[in-house]
Amino acid sequence: MNGNINDSNDGAVITSSAQTNQYTIYADGEQLSTAVVMALTDITGGDPSDIGVPLYDVIDPDALDNLFSDKHDGSPRTGGKVVFTILDYEVTVQSYGEIVVRELE
Repeated sequence: MNGNINDSNDGAVITSSAQTNQYTIYADGEQLSTAVVMALTDITGGDPSDIGVPLYDVIDPDALDNLFSDKHDGSPRTGGKVVFTILDYEVTVQSYGEIVVRELE
């Protein structure tokens, strides 16, 4: 695992936390499902197709993208998070776009 992830080619900002087994990424204008896959790709150092488990085998990507989308009146949804496990990682997705990927011990 790369402990010094500072930025991403897809426009998202990735920072490593004080813990070496936890990484935070902010989905900046991209779908949450895409940001999750990119975070896992950055952490594992591979290609999205090399992660080993398709995201849709763990969580419905469309449901994840729609869960925190704007309300029908255009106002943002506030509060809430989704937590799931994929491979050896726990992924927490916050309603405001923060994605924390923590390696399970």
